[in-house]
Amino acid sequence: MNLDTSALSGTTGLMIVIALGLQALFAVIGLVALARTPSDRLVFGRKWPWGLLIVFINTIGTILFLALGRRPAPIADAPPATSATTANAVRNLYDGEQQ
Repeated sequence: MNLDTSALSGTTGLMIVIALGLQALFAVIGLVALARTPSDRLVFGRKWPWGLLIVFINTIGTILFLALGRRPAPIADAPPATSATTANAVRNLYDGEQQ
């Protein structure tokens, strides 16, 4: 493949290089996020459809994966505060302020 880049101005060539660099950066970010996301949190349940989307549709695929492809992580339930714990907290806060 023989490309004649002499017809491009310096600014145009720089813009093309920046655009290609951003596309590569988005693909890397998307693939790293995909690798770190557990399969049970993915919308399709499998990683390979998202990998294909990220690699072949470039920037839009990565944006779609980051925006729509992952379910939120489950929140661990904290045990409810008991009245004894609340009473201890109040006692600890106000014990030193009595005059």
